[in-house]
Formats: sequence, structure tokens, C-alpha cells
Amino acid sequence: MDIAYVRFFIVLLGLSVVSCAGSSPSVSGPDEAQVASRSTPDRVKFLTFNALHGLATGKFGVTASETPEQNESRFRLLIAQLARERPDIVFLQEVNPLPHRAERYVSALKALGLDYMQVHQVDACGMRASEKAALFTELNNGLAILAKSELQLRKLMGLKLSGDLGKCQSTAGFQLGELRYALIAEIRMPGSKEKYLVASTHLHSGFETGSQFLRTLAELHREGRFRRYAAVKWDVEQSRLRRIGELDLLIRTLNKLNRDRSYSGSVVAGDLNFELDFPEYEEVQLLRFSDMSAVAEREGELYTADPVHNGWIKQNEAEAIPDLLLNAIAPEEARVQEEITAAYRAELQRPRRIDYILVDGLLPEYCLSQALFGLETDDQGLPASDHYGLLNTYLRADVGQGCRPRP
Repeated sequence: MDIAYVRFFIVLLGLSVVSCAGSSPSVSGPDEAQVASRSTPDRVKFLTFNALHGLATGKFGVTASETPEQNESRFRLLIAQLARERPDIVFLQEVNPLPHRAERYVSALKALGLDYMQVHQVDACGMRASEKAALFTELNNGLAILAKSELQLRKLMGLKLSGDLGKCQSTAGFQLGELRYALIAEIRMPGSKEKYLVASTHLHSGFETGSQFLRTLAELHREGRFRRYAAVKWDVEQSRLRRIGELDLLIRTLNKLNRDRSYSGSVVAGDLNFELDFPEYEEVQLLRFSDMSAVAEREGELYTADPVHNGWIKQNEAEAIPDLLLNAIAPEEARVQEEITAAYRAELQRPRRIDYILVDGLLPEYCLSQALFGLETDDQGLPASDHYGLLNTYLRADVGQGCRPRP
């Protein structure tokens, strides 16, 4: 969603038993630096992935946007890729329905010999009194974190980031508008007292547009051809301010937890719905979190929302233009309406990176590489989601060939 980088997964066993001044060193035990090195994992992997809830939201209800067969195909494809990569921690968004989907991830991976734990938090529940009594039975969508069992994953809280009316829990809740949450948990490194904060989140979406489209509208406004530009710009700015507020609340909460319980670092990952040239990205830097894409070895820009290559991103021409924009351009002459409509449809087809792994610590003895996850497709040519994931691989410098740790 820059960073004071992460000292993640550096287990310094032996620092608490350093010899006192004047004492003679042991001649029979192993060197303490060697013990620390051996206790540190050779490789650590973080993955963030928007798993696609498979729902269509209309004005009066929520329905499935895919067949059960398509849903199952996506699930199996995701499990196969997770089993191949074996990430240590997986930050998931749009997991639906909860808690069953998160539990099924764990059981499916266990059937392949992989032992994971899960925690979850619903962020879109509609109206439900119980698992069976719900206004929209298909809807119980939210966040999850999977972690290898040796990391002792434990949920700390589901933090509501925005949305005044409503509250969502695993099987009950209500909402009268959009709610946004962060799922905050902790992990422990094996054989160590070191604890780390991990958080999965999905920030507010709103009216989605990039800087180039806004510049097009601004130019038309300067020419006197688009009178309601200010109203559109105001709506865009409100969405950005909401995301900034969500980021601020989340990171303030993580900082407080760190002060109270002395964690060794924090990771925030998820679908953050902003790009590098948005003010939200500047806010991340001000909050002293680092975007791992800025320091990782990678092949070019990694677009996680890519209509050019991802078959799940379908834009229906009749539905592509949101009501806000249609209402704003309605008073203008037909030629201006056509220009703005064409520019917006081109905007929707532009690849973007809106998923992030943000860290507040450093792995000084590790080299970091980053790649897209979820590129594989099924026999219909469809990937597991309409997003690609970001996979961070930390490789300890002393085991990597030609690997240089970050300064």
C-alpha cells in the first residue's frame, strides 16, 4: 500500500548470554555468531493476494458473479500455486465466505502436507443474525492471514478503519454502508522470543481514476468545456482522504501495540487502492513505512491490476462509466461527453499497481526480490483472481549466490 525497513526474521540467539567482561570464552561450544546464523531462516516469503470474492454488488442486493465451477477452479488454482511457493505468511483480501473459506485454505494445504494456521476478519457482512439467517447469504467477505504453524500466528484484533454504522463479525453483523477493516495479528519466530506485528487490509476504493485522466478533465475545464470538473475532483479527493485516514488509524494502532508490547517490527500488506503518484503513497512515507517494491530486485513495474493480461477484468461498456461521472458530463455537449467517456474507458484499461507490502523494519542480512504471483491460468485461460499478488522473497546473503544484501 518509504519504509524504515524490517529487521524481520533475524533471530539473535545468544545476545542475552554474551560473556561478561573479564570472563574467559568457552572453547568447547560453537561460535555465537554461527549459532545465530544457523537459527535464522535461509529464505523467508511474504505474499499479499486479493483472492476475489466472486460477488456482484447491485443497487438492491448481492449475487454470485461466477458459477460454482468457476469458483472451485479458482480455489484449486490458488491452492496449487500456494503449495508450490510455500510462503511463510499470506495476506489475503476478499476471502468469501468467512470463516469457511479461510478454514478450507488450511485444510486443502494440509492435504498437500503443508501445515498452516489462519486468522480472519469479516469486512462486508450485509445483514446477518447468524450463519444461516442473513439478508444476503452469499456475502460474508473479508480478510485473512495464513502463516506456517511454527510462526504461532495469533489474532490481536479486527480494527474498523472507516464506516460509522455497522459492525461485522465472523457469522453475525450488520452494515448500513461500506465498512473497511484491518486484520492485525502477531507471529513468533521459532526458538526465539521475538514477536512481529502483521496486518492485512483492503482500503476504500471509491471513484477510481489516475492522474492522467484527472489532467484531461482539468484541461477541458480550463478550456471552458467541462463545467462540473470541481465536483468530480472533490469526489476523488474525498476517496483519497478516506484512505489516508484509514492508513493513519492502522499505523497509529500498530505503533501503540509496539510501544505497549515491544514488537520487533511490523508488516502491512494488502489491496490499498492507490498508486505511486497518489497522496496516499506520500502518507506512507510520512508514517515511516517502506514500500518493499522500492528496494527489491524485480523486473520492471509489477502491475497487480492488469486488464491487458488478466481475463477476469472485464469491462462492460454499458456499465463502465460510474453514475458520478455520467451525471457530471450530462449537461455538456455531445462531443465533450464522448471525449470524457473515451478517456475514462482508456483509463480503466490501464495496468496499475495497487497492492503493496509495507514494512517498518529491516532485514540487513537478506537480499530481497519481488515478483508477481498468480499468473497461472486454468483451461479457460483465467487466473485465480482479478488481481495478481506480490511475492517478496528474502534470501539470506550468505546462502545466496551473487546475492547482495541491502545496505
